[in-house]
Amino acid sequence: MNKLDLLKLARQNLWRRKIRTFLTTLGVIIGTTAIVVMLSLGIGLQEAQTKSMESWGSLTSIRVQQGMSFDAEGNPIGEMKSLDDDAVAEFKEIEGVLAVSPAYNMGGEAKFGRKRGGLNLIGIDPGTMPFMEFEAEQGRLMQAGDRGVIVLGRQVINNFRDESFYQRMEKGMLTERDHMRQEETDPAEAMDKRITMTIHNSKGQQKPFNFLVVGILEGERGEHSYNAYVPLEDVKRMKSYMSRGTSSSSSQMTKVVSAGRGMVVSSSRSSGSGNSDNYDFILVRTADVGGTQVISEKIKELGYNCWSIADQLEGIEKTFRTIQAVLGGIGGITLLVAALGITNTMIMSIYERTREIGIMKVIGATFIDIHSMFLAEAGMIGFLGGLFGIGLGYAVSGVINYLSKGFINGGMPTDEILKISLIPPWLVAFALLFSIFIGILAGLYPAHRAVKLSPINAIRNE
Repeated sequence: MNKLDLLKLARQNLWRRKIRTFLTTLGVIIGTTAIVVMLSLGIGLQEAQTKSMESWGSLTSIRVQQGMSFDAEGNPIGEMKSLDDDAVAEFKEIEGVLAVSPAYNMGGEAKFGRKRGGLNLIGIDPGTMPFMEFEAEQGRLMQAGDRGVIVLGRQVINNFRDESFYQRMEKGMLTERDHMRQEETDPAEAMDKRITMTIHNSKGQQKPFNFLVVGILEGERGEHSYNAYVPLEDVKRMKSYMSRGTSSSSSQMTKVVSAGRGMVVSSSRSSGSGNSDNYDFILVRTADVGGTQVISEKIKELGYNCWSIADQLEGIEKTFRTIQAVLGGIGGITLLVAALGITNTMIMSIYERTREIGIMKVIGATFIDIHSMFLAEAGMIGFLGGLFGIGLGYAVSGVINYLSKGFINGGMPTDEILKISLIPPWLVAFALLFSIFIGILAGLYPAHRAVKLSPINAIRNE
């Protein structure tokens, strides 16, 4: 008996007992739906959490701070690791690192036209900016050789206020509502404009530093949205001007940044050796998320402190793997219960078709043909149940996402609609193959019993 005839015969046998076949298949449909929906909930929740983390920062970026190595007892080993050019070269040698940029961080007030406000200034190597997952929404990113340019995050422009606001604040005329209310400003207004920061040193001298806005970064609420980026050499010049008249042996350098009437004083601690040329931090870009976690561990082994959003993923993945296992197990139990229904249906079919089985053996059907026929019927029940179960799973998943979209996406800092239930292609393939496997497994015992029937006794049976 060829395979096509076998499938036709299996379909005819199932079709003769429509109600019983439907009820048995219904059990498989419910079991498959349970597996698809349960696993999709675990996958969807994990994906939503990952997307939420990605919206706040890059998963392939590591921020390295200076640190120290410790022995097993917690005692420091050697001197504190400094963030200097040697450290930059050391990180570039690590396999899987795509780009490395030293960075300085300065905070203060700046002027933008007739407005002034706080500015968090980060100086990086301009040539590495395109490799650090920065994306320009308007204008361009910094390029190698740039000087006197600045790239703003989307929210930076909203830090600037008119002088009238500060005048009212000085007179105590601002209410709490005035402080909370802030109109959103189109960041495009800053394009091709100049931002000025006036630096004061310890000698009482001051010097303005002008930056031309050449780009606005993507991301309304990301980690870059509140920062402004300038070439590293420009920040070095600003730091050098601030340090004039300051003792080189001082363990702390004072920065005074002012604009108009406002003045902000911040401090940057130098290294233990008194070397103020050390960078505030170093940015390391990796090839992928898995590489981020590995490289982060290597950097820690070198004695540095580092942080990455990807570090949080490992714990989240373990948690959601456990959730998926539990939810999948619940769905699997439902499908196993359905398998008992398939076994019962096939055994009842043997009792009803005893004479038919005997005739088939007498006219030349082999044991393999009989065995294959019952397995084909059981597998077909599993296939149909799995197919319709997947369709029902999509429907239930859609209802869950519709009912939960307000709860999941409410207040989320992302333009993308997150889904609590997500069905990837591999889950569809797994559910269908698993339901077929369960069907065939449930048909093994009935098929074995059919093969064991005596042809003579089977023909005599009415």
